[in-house]
Amino acid sequence: MRITVNGPASRLSQYAGIGARRESRQPPPWPERSALPVGDPRLGLRNRWSMLGTSAIVDREPVPVQAMGEDLVLWRDGEGKPHLMSDHCPHRGARLSIGDIVDGQLQCWYHHWRFDGDGQCTWVPSQGGACSLAENTRVATTYPVRELAGYLWGWIGEQPPAKLELPDEFTNPDWSTFPESVEWGANWMLALENLVDLMHAPFLHARSITLGGGATQDRALVNDHDDGFEVTRKNQAGVNFDWIDVHTGNLPYVRLDIPLPPSAGPGPPLRILGFLLPRDNDATLVHFPRFRAVSGRERQIWRTLYRLRLRGTHLHVLNQDKAMLESMRTVEEARRNEHLAQADRPVIHLRRALEPRFEAQRQWMAEQSLQSTEVSFD
Repeated sequence: MRITVNGPASRLSQYAGIGARRESRQPPPWPERSALPVGDPRLGLRNRWSMLGTSAIVDREPVPVQAMGEDLVLWRDGEGKPHLMSDHCPHRGARLSIGDIVDGQLQCWYHHWRFDGDGQCTWVPSQGGACSLAENTRVATTYPVRELAGYLWGWIGEQPPAKLELPDEFTNPDWSTFPESVEWGANWMLALENLVDLMHAPFLHARSITLGGGATQDRALVNDHDDGFEVTRKNQAGVNFDWIDVHTGNLPYVRLDIPLPPSAGPGPPLRILGFLLPRDNDATLVHFPRFRAVSGRERQIWRTLYRLRLRGTHLHVLNQDKAMLESMRTVEEARRNEHLAQADRPVIHLRRALEPRFEAQRQWMAEQSLQSTEVSFD
């Protein structure tokens, strides 16, 4: 959320004091700093592409982004190119996200030090602007960002970014799409396990218009592919949330189809892609762009119905997931005294598939900690 400090209301308050008392008593707007160290797998898998949001989330002003336990700032330079870096000015530690874009660079509000898209300081006004201090000062961390298909994608990690290859739904004009993003107060692994758990649909979503049908007793099947695995039901297909395509590579996401009733207009099932951006150990930003392969008049009908009615019903379903996951919050709490059934096979498969990557990340953390200790004793 952008903190408004220089808008019309602020300028009015400067002279008349209107609203100043209320603002002075408000709690801090920032999320608490992560209690876990950067790199802990509970904060997310690093060195992968993550959907940050639609291109519209950042325009002329920088915005704060909490991702994988880090406080970051997302901003655009004078040419409109997006950048992602630590939300921490190396001068005195102020938040860069409450600064301004000046001459295409990010300017800290505190003392007006400026930084380019690579995090390099270019201007220290108290010392005349360009100077040796500026040359030797950088923002601690910067991450690559790509803008494709109307979305922003960030590579959060230490390794060089892999090639960003988007799913066909983003680039094929046959698909008509709507973006959707929600916040869940739960760990990202719980959110991901919820997406691969197809057997929860006829229970948790029993009263929804799209997921209320089908058998409640069945077996879950799992089959690996080159970039993850596929989950299906043994005795049911195309009735409910019965097929999931899980991708765990350089761009992790989940693909699934939801059957729609006749009231949703003509066309095939609703295609949903799920992208998770871990905030912290107990918070996740979930992106659910919706797609439907319709054209001509059918596309017009579909888009009108979606805006007027269907979006609300879909958010109702997501709110059911939200309520359940937020009752669990963290992996540690959710797995306490855990008992799993055959229907949880996709969840078990997911955990086993990701564990080698978690271990590699833990090893990287141990190496970083060792290097830090060696430096401190030199």
